[in-house]
Amino acid sequence: MLTAAFKDLLSEQGKFFSNITINEICDRAMVHRTTFYKHFEDKFALLHSTLTWVLQDYLKMNIEDRLRQPLQSLSRFMLENLLEPIVQNQKNDKGFTDFFKNYIGDISRRDFLELKRRGKQLSAPLELLAEYHSGVISLLVTWWIYHLEEDVTAEQMDEYYYQLVNEKIMLE
Repeated sequence: MLTAAFKDLLSEQGKFFSNITINEICDRAMVHRTTFYKHFEDKFALLHSTLTWVLQDYLKMNIEDRLRQPLQSLSRFMLENLLEPIVQNQKNDKGFTDFFKNYIGDISRRDFLELKRRGKQLSAPLELLAEYHSGVISLLVTWWIYHLEEDVTAEQMDEYYYQLVNEKIMLE
């Protein structure tokens, strides 16, 4: 109930993450504040949980596919689960965009580290590639959020990605 209420508030025109209070979330979910705090430390923990819930199919996707077409992969799931209206509505909220950028960066960092665990060998230290890649993905996601009205496609965003990183890294 809390996640659904929060998702609704984030989608509501003119409602910004930074201004949404725990009381508003609880009122919308029709639960008491103590219920909120039994499940979440704060609204950032709820945002993390909400993003994980909304992107659960994306997170189940094959890691190498996610890394080969990072923006197309994310885009498919943003459109399918109504994350795009949230991102569109929250694009002018620095608290939300910073959190979202870091959340997406953490996913790509974990993906690279999972490749290391699986024994993937690359020419540069995998931890360094993970940090670099997550930074590029975070940058591109943030840029894309601010330019959604320009109809830049996911395919174009992946082209930008490959212009910014060495394409051979992902194709080894």
